[in-house]
Amino acid sequence: MKFIVSFLDRFNQRAARWLSHVNIQVRLLLLMGLAISAALVVASLGVYGLAESKESLRSVYAVRMSSVQQLAAIDRLMLTNRLLMESVQAKVSLQGDLMSHLDADAAREYLGHLADEIEKNRETISATWAAFARSGLTTEERGRADRFARLRQDYLERGIAPLVNAMRALDYAAIRQHSRMLELLFGPAHHELEALTRLQFEIAQQTYLAGVERFDSTVRNALSLLTLVILSMCWLGWVLNDSIVNPLQRVIAIFKNISRGRYDTPIEIHGRDEVCAVLRELQDMQAKLGQDEAAIHKLAFYDPLTQLPNRRLLRERLQQAMSGSSRTLSYGAVLMIDLDNFKTVNDTQGHDVGDQLLVEVAQRISECVRHSDTVARLGGDEFVVMLVDLASDEKQAAWMAERIGEKILARIHAPCAINQRVIRSAGSMGMCLFLGEKISIDDLFKRADISMYQAKAGGRNSLQFFDPEIQAALEQRMALESELHEALNGDQLRLYYQMQVDSDRRVMGAEVLIRWEHPRLGLVAPDAFIPIAEESGLIVPIGEWVLRMACEQLAAWQQHPVAQAFVLSVNVSARQFRQPDFVETVRRLLATTKVAPSRLKLELTESLVLHNVADTVVKMRELNAMGLEFSMDDFGTGYSSLAHLTNLPIQQLKIDRSFVRNIMHSHNDAVIVQTIIGMASTLGVAVIAEGVETQEQLRCLEQFGCMAYQGFLFGRPQPLAEFEALVLEDADPAMRVGWGSGFEVMQYAGQSAASVWFMGRVQ
Repeated sequence: MKFIVSFLDRFNQRAARWLSHVNIQVRLLLLMGLAISAALVVASLGVYGLAESKESLRSVYAVRMSSVQQLAAIDRLMLTNRLLMESVQAKVSLQGDLMSHLDADAAREYLGHLADEIEKNRETISATWAAFARSGLTTEERGRADRFARLRQDYLERGIAPLVNAMRALDYAAIRQHSRMLELLFGPAHHELEALTRLQFEIAQQTYLAGVERFDSTVRNALSLLTLVILSMCWLGWVLNDSIVNPLQRVIAIFKNISRGRYDTPIEIHGRDEVCAVLRELQDMQAKLGQDEAAIHKLAFYDPLTQLPNRRLLRERLQQAMSGSSRTLSYGAVLMIDLDNFKTVNDTQGHDVGDQLLVEVAQRISECVRHSDTVARLGGDEFVVMLVDLASDEKQAAWMAERIGEKILARIHAPCAINQRVIRSAGSMGMCLFLGEKISIDDLFKRADISMYQAKAGGRNSLQFFDPEIQAALEQRMALESELHEALNGDQLRLYYQMQVDSDRRVMGAEVLIRWEHPRLGLVAPDAFIPIAEESGLIVPIGEWVLRMACEQLAAWQQHPVAQAFVLSVNVSARQFRQPDFVETVRRLLATTKVAPSRLKLELTESLVLHNVADTVVKMRELNAMGLEFSMDDFGTGYSSLAHLTNLPIQQLKIDRSFVRNIMHSHNDAVIVQTIIGMASTLGVAVIAEGVETQEQLRCLEQFGCMAYQGFLFGRPQPLAEFEALVLEDADPAMRVGWGSGFEVMQYAGQSAASVWFMGRVQ
């Protein structure tokens, strides 16, 4: 047995080596050809055997069953003749006469009909027997057939023929005599016919069994041959598998060594097939990979421009530093550096100069740190410095990190000569200490990034340590932004109204202000959510909602005798006003609510109007043409409004509350207010003063010629129900004076209501 196994192994190895000189495709085609050939042989033998079985079974049915049917027909006809004969005997009396109830003609007709039937059966028996005798009969069948043929001949000639003649002659005595003779001849013939029929069944059974045996033999031969073919194919497949798999395993082993960084694996090549071709290519690739390993490592872990570690390598080193900090209990620090105004240098001086500046900054930063520290470039003009092993005391570590940070910023700020140009750059730096792995790397980067942007906000070219309070404020800001989206769709925004009166204390209308009724925080101050709305873009849908609600309220007041003349002032944010479809939005809202445009006044800030004067004037004139008026909010707080005032389609100036507040105590503020009122009067522009809280301020403004007022002295911002109760329903009749078709409402005392903000304004 061992000898056989050893022989097979040696044979397989030689076969595999021989096959390695043949293409794999040819090997597979050869195996497929052998398999197809074997399948054809097995199928052919099976078809041949099944054909023989089919022929045997067809013989059983076509030959034997046909003979049985013929003999059965003869037997049936003989039995029919016997029954007819018995019928005749039953109607013939013992004296040889026909039954008395039949006359001679009826008897002749009756017996003639029976004679015809018997004669017809006799002819059919002869014809059927002749057909049976012509079929191929075995020797045993022939002997039985000859005996039955003689008995049949006697039965027909000595029995049937005389009986038919007697019946036609109405010879009743002869009929009875020949009937007895026919009965004697019927028995042996019928017995021999049954024997011949049984013989047919026996031969048919033998034929059928022979067919079954041929079928079983075919199945056994096919299974034996199929087993032989399967074993042969398995052996050929084994040999073919060895000729392919073994070289592939060598290829896999080489790839594993390459993946582990080993590029010195010896590669032996025997043969000319596809695997050997792969081995040759792999041999060349292994040599090249060995040469390119250092370049690949550099591309994966280093910034190609500055040659500093990239984000991936920085994270790995930072993870190691944090783990080491847990063991040594020594603080480390992450310094996030962003160059100030680098985009300006890049755009004005060109990308080549920008790249050279980045290289120079990278070199300067690297010169400021120890060898154990890491300087990395994350991308663009953003650098990160990782300081390790600073000190075990937090304050000492912070002091050391700050000194290094200041040194880095000083080196960055030093002049730099690039392409005969002197460039002075600056950087903003955010710092965050770490000890151990208490926080994740992402959170550490986030804290340093927050500190860096805080440094930028504080004046640039400075450094800032991470402040948890700042992070908490940013997180709260993000949460408010998310909840502000829900507030707009969740019916949490409310409109408040602060009345505006003329010099006769008559209510002209109101300024529409907004509040946020937070379900959890209660009333959120506008300075907490309006800047968020501005930055996130939500100010546009919020502003459109305010305009729509204001128009709907004006529409609701159109039938009221007092409120039908009210004008509502709505603050419009800069971002909302600059929307391309702002004019169409206002036009659509007025058309939908069917409100007269003259009852809606838009308040624009001075900075909005002066941002892009040409575009702003175009939109303002379109809205003026519709009938809307404009009020310049916070007038006097800017620097350029006087130069553009004559060119702007402004119908009203609103004196800022900062001037009104100090009008009684500051000579400068009083002069400014008086100048604004005088200038507006000269230009034919109306003036309204906001923030009027005392009678002294009111009297002073009256002396200056101011004709309209808004402030706590007349009423605080109030919800709609309270505002309407104040100006429409609950006012003292003694305080009402006829005013056209409406009424006048006087109110000198401030009304209690929470203050509200809208568009960044405090009321």
